[in-house]
Amino acid sequence: MKRVVLRHAAAALAAALVLAALPVAALADSEPAAPTTAQTEPAPPAQTPEPSPTPEPAPTPAPIAPGVLIARSEMQDLPAGQQTEITVSFQNLGDTPLRKPVAAFTPSDGIVLVGGASSFLLEDIPAGGTGTVRIKLQAADNATGSQSLAVELRYGWGEETVPQSGTASDRLTIPVAARPAAAPPLVLIGRSEISSPISPNEVFNLAVTFQNTGSVAVAGAAATISPSEGLSLLNPSSTFPVPDIAPGKTGSITVRLQGAKEITSAAQSLSVDLRYTYDSAGTPTAGTAGDKVNIPAKAAAAASSSDAPVPNLVVNKFDYGGKPVQAGGDFPLSFTFENTGTTRVENIVATVDGGECFTVSGGTNTAHYKELAPGKTQTQQLPMQAVPACKSGAQGITVSFKYEYVDGNKRTPVTADIRLSVPVSQPDRFQINAPVSSGSPQAGSESEITLSYVNKGRADVGNLEASLVGEGFESPASVQYLGNVAAGASGNIGFAFTPEQAGELKLTVKISYEDSNLQTQTKEFPLTLQVEESMPDFDIPEEEPAQPAGPPAWLPAIPVVLAVAAAAVVLVLRLRKRKAEGALPGENWTWQDDSGGEG
Repeated sequence: MKRVVLRHAAAALAAALVLAALPVAALADSEPAAPTTAQTEPAPPAQTPEPSPTPEPAPTPAPIAPGVLIARSEMQDLPAGQQTEITVSFQNLGDTPLRKPVAAFTPSDGIVLVGGASSFLLEDIPAGGTGTVRIKLQAADNATGSQSLAVELRYGWGEETVPQSGTASDRLTIPVAARPAAAPPLVLIGRSEISSPISPNEVFNLAVTFQNTGSVAVAGAAATISPSEGLSLLNPSSTFPVPDIAPGKTGSITVRLQGAKEITSAAQSLSVDLRYTYDSAGTPTAGTAGDKVNIPAKAAAAASSSDAPVPNLVVNKFDYGGKPVQAGGDFPLSFTFENTGTTRVENIVATVDGGECFTVSGGTNTAHYKELAPGKTQTQQLPMQAVPACKSGAQGITVSFKYEYVDGNKRTPVTADIRLSVPVSQPDRFQINAPVSSGSPQAGSESEITLSYVNKGRADVGNLEASLVGEGFESPASVQYLGNVAAGASGNIGFAFTPEQAGELKLTVKISYEDSNLQTQTKEFPLTLQVEESMPDFDIPEEEPAQPAGPPAWLPAIPVVLAVAAAAVVLVLRLRKRKAEGALPGENWTWQDDSGGEG
């Protein structure tokens, strides 16, 4: 009985091992499991479908108006105050013609339509066709930046029996370049010649002159006159309108004066204050100028005093060459002084002091004269030089007089200082080197153009701007604003550009700046480059995707190992049983028991 139980246990263990190995073998062989056959249930009896209701016809869609694409022709920046013509096109994107189209234009504040009309009738535009209108625009004097032009197209479309109306609108950008700001004009104030010193109670006319040395016109000017205490203004008003003065021209007004009954000082004067406007980048800008005009006079002795009046030496005329003096340059200075008193002056020493801007170019700045009679004049000439570091504008020169006069038995020393005004301009020493290209440019590839600059002058350079002009290339920054360049500073300007095609490419590098005299300077550098063909692209093969990892190679061997282990267990059990029953190792034995039954 025990043998039967052992045989049945061993068989059950082997069967369990085989059943456990079947799913593993199926996973290793990647074979799908056999489908399980299920008992088919009888199908339900067929039912007769109910008739569906008749669908209603779909509504007819409403007609859609044809689309219109609005565009303008290519244009460069429109300079402020100037005109240009552009072409506005209307492309019919629909499948029906546009009938009697009317284009209406509304410009922004910075531009105006030239010609008076703002609406235009076009010919019918067929499906897929294009209609055009050519208009003329003008930028305002003070316009700047991007302006806009609103465009609206009204048209008819559809069947002629059932006409439809439609509209299309867009806003086109109009680039405008602002005018550069102008420096305030320098106005020099002077007077007409006076033949002799003014006497007490004398009535005379005097022309006050205004010389415009700037680059823009002086407009809307008014001058206010204030005489010294020895003179009286006989005009009804002390403010006089001044006619407009063009650059480099001179305007004047005439004032009527009278000497006082008793003139205590021979050095009389008129204080002149000029207010005006000038055009700066299209905007009227206020400016002022002021100076004191000297007028020689004859001083009258007081009735209650026996002392003679103090004689005065005044400069009634001077000359520096007639044009602004360049910093670092030489010029002749000539001035004429006069004894306006009634007493002879003696031992005259005239000293010229140029201050920080002027110095005597050879010789001495001091001259001596033995005497000068009443009403007489003396002229002194000496070479002068404007120092290189002198700033632009009107600079002063002081003429000092030391002299003596004798009143009875008394000798009295006198000193007098007179200031002269001389305009100075700085030379333009801003150096720009020719541009160079980095290597041979290729079509479709980005290349670079560089140029260097250095300010060798002693004054700053303002509003430096560089632009790359030409056709057949693209550049991310064709206009660059670099601001001010200090004296002695240097730098580089670089333009990145991409040629569109091979061949000869002509470019121009434009540089503009304001020199130390606030005058706009422009320099152009033409450049011709030979563009090479672009390099061909090489195809790089793509890497094949990695295959998913399969089951381990040792996985199918697991069932075999389990089967061998089960057989070894059965064999050991049988040997132990036989030994217990006294069987010899060489005897024959089977799986059947002694009674002949099946295990």
